[in-house]
Amino acid sequence: MIITRYLMKEVLHTLGGVALVLLLIALSAQLVGLFSKVAAGTIHVNTVIKLFGLYNLTIISFILPLALYLAILLALSRLYQDSEMAALAASGVGPARIVRAVMLVAVVFAMIQAVFALYLAPWAYERGDYLRLQSQQMTDIQGVIPGRFQELPQGKGVIYIETISKDLSQINNIFVQYQDGPRSSRIIAERGYMERDAATGDRFLILENGHRYEGQPGDEDYTILDFKRHGIRVEEKQAELKALRRKAMPTKVLLEPHHHPPEQWHRITEFQWRISSAISCLVLALIAVPLSRSSHRQSRYTRLAIAVVLYIVLTNALTMARSWLQEGQVPPWLGLWWVHILAVLFAIVLILRQTGFRHLLQRGVK
Repeated sequence: MIITRYLMKEVLHTLGGVALVLLLIALSAQLVGLFSKVAAGTIHVNTVIKLFGLYNLTIISFILPLALYLAILLALSRLYQDSEMAALAASGVGPARIVRAVMLVAVVFAMIQAVFALYLAPWAYERGDYLRLQSQQMTDIQGVIPGRFQELPQGKGVIYIETISKDLSQINNIFVQYQDGPRSSRIIAERGYMERDAATGDRFLILENGHRYEGQPGDEDYTILDFKRHGIRVEEKQAELKALRRKAMPTKVLLEPHHHPPEQWHRITEFQWRISSAISCLVLALIAVPLSRSSHRQSRYTRLAIAVVLYIVLTNALTMARSWLQEGQVPPWLGLWWVHILAVLFAIVLILRQTGFRHLLQRGVK
């Protein structure tokens, strides 16, 4: 029991560091993506923190199996390098005890992964989609930075403003250059604000007290217009969130029967994908045990490189199986499970190759 607790403690300590590194990398990329959307004007700056918090739940469900896999590999590799595994073997601690200790940790984290994959991540996707749609319906100035030329949504032109009000509702001293069909237009206005047309749902930049210059100077059709109020459509009506994305659907909804066969296949695929992420914790933990075995002359990072390659192969196989199931090329009872079965058999062969085959052959000779 003491040995089991010791092995579990080593794995958990390593898991904390590995998970933190992976989480920081993933969160940094996520934060950069969110702020790029703010700069593009597709989401409101006030929703960034909320979306960031929600997407953290989806990121955790993605990195947890990988973090557990690498933690087991690194922790056991260190024990081999420090000859602690040799000491344990001399004390009568065999591979079965090591596998049992590792799988106890894996079972706990597989249950945590199941909670994230089946409940928390879909809820986070649903809330995130709702916040993004709500943000797109706001009418204040989104992502506009004073003193800098910025591209209008959909690449229709550029805008420059001198100042912006504290409540982000109005911009002042504006220059806009945009393409209106074949003609190029340049506008100078005193102030402006965003407005969404209630009838069409289109989003407009409303400018007040300004001048509009159309065409090229010197052309016969070059025109100069003065206006009190002028609107520029910068975004067409956004599609409403009429139906949830499948990865945002609650798990109980995925299990409900659906009369459209293609949709039913897609829901079965999504459900198996969520369950598969929890099973991956167990499968990857079992594979990590034989992969971690090394000698003093072997670098632990060589095993790490091999483990990463195997992880990529496994995830690609699951993605391929997911595509086959979604297209109806494999039956649901086979689904994604065959990938996990092959992975478990591979892990068992590795373990027996290191320990069991020799004993089996000796018994056969006797």
